[in-house]
Amino acid sequence: MRQTPYYVFDTDEFAKRAAMIRAALDCKGGRRIPLCFSIKANPFLLHRLPEGLDHVEVCSPGELEICIALGVKPECIIYSGVMKEKCDIERAVSYGAGILTCESIRHATLISEVMLECMSEGAQEVGFVEKKAQVILRLTSGNQFGMSLEDIEYIISHPDEFKGITVIGIHYYSGTQKSLRKINKDLEKIKSALAMLKDKYSFEPQLVEYGPGLCVEYFEDDWQEKEKQSLDEAAEVLREFAEEYPLGIEMGRFLAASCGKYYTQVKDLKSTGDANYAILDGGIHHLNYFGQRMAMQVPPISIYSADEIYFGEKLGEIKGTAGPIGNTFNDCEVSENEERTEEELTQLPDTDYTLCGSLCTVADVLVREVKLKKLELGDVLEFGHCGAYSVTEAPALFLSRQLPAIYAYSKEYGYECLREHIPAAEINLSGKKL
Repeated sequence: MRQTPYYVFDTDEFAKRAAMIRAALDCKGGRRIPLCFSIKANPFLLHRLPEGLDHVEVCSPGELEICIALGVKPECIIYSGVMKEKCDIERAVSYGAGILTCESIRHATLISEVMLECMSEGAQEVGFVEKKAQVILRLTSGNQFGMSLEDIEYIISHPDEFKGITVIGIHYYSGTQKSLRKINKDLEKIKSALAMLKDKYSFEPQLVEYGPGLCVEYFEDDWQEKEKQSLDEAAEVLREFAEEYPLGIEMGRFLAASCGKYYTQVKDLKSTGDANYAILDGGIHHLNYFGQRMAMQVPPISIYSADEIYFGEKLGEIKGTAGPIGNTFNDCEVSENEERTEEELTQLPDTDYTLCGSLCTVADVLVREVKLKKLELGDVLEFGHCGAYSVTEAPALFLSRQLPAIYAYSKEYGYECLREHIPAAEINLSGKKL
């Protein structure tokens, strides 16, 4: 039995998405722009990384441990993060992380210290490799991330102070959901910085790692066409930049968003005044759409007529009382014994609903107003386009509700449980067990 709420992450869609981006970025003559997945968008997609990804960006010690546990190739890791301690760097270096980022002069100092200590006699016994660390210096976009151009100059112009590192490039990211105009502005800033560094210090980068932050269309019916258009427009200017500099592209949200769906069940229905409320067993502690102001925008929602959805022993097969409206569930056939027929559904009246979660706070509103076919207790709502950030960014521990289960889905492997439901109360119980 599989109870709501839960996420399903489609790794076939992830591979398809990576292939689409890969095709858009490839330059004439076969030159390849490296593509990096920023795993903070969804670490569960590491379960099955597709071809076409060259690097994964790791931004915390915990994310590094996930990569180590899953056997991610160390040479593929770009170890980033605004706060690095010496022990964090030692762990990344010992695993063999291919590239480390510096977001301050202190980062450069710490990485250099670690590498010099590794080169000392006997260091090889603990798994360190005698070589300099390859680092990229992050240029700030005007916030706490990265460092000033003056600090970058200092590191490049004082190699004797940082003998344990080799500066191979620059890293720049200025935010998400960006327009083509903002991307062009970013690239001009990077070009200006690189031109100055070449002129003053003869610095030639081996890698310019850039996050374009392409816009994900969470609330548009024609999201696929709009996102493809944004990708194609951005790819044109990125390919032009790559003709002049060794560009690498990192993406998180744009790669992962379309891969995820979230399922939550209707547990109560009531009306007060003119408002119809559907109370769900999920909520804002599981689901978060970037840019959804006051729950006014409506994300992709589908309705499944079911008391519960459960997967049969055969992976990918759904049977029993489950039945989505429309007769399919993620391309799998379902039992028809409990489904509402298409004729019955067309006869149901459209009703305006406010979709609320299970939290005891007036803020727990997933959608303020949406017109749906008349809901019944036990119906399951599927929220689409939630493959990026919701699974980790939403306040899952609030009010000690259980953490949702997580499944990966692919046509080859069917459904794979990556995480069962976890009682948040255990985490919030000061170390005691329930």
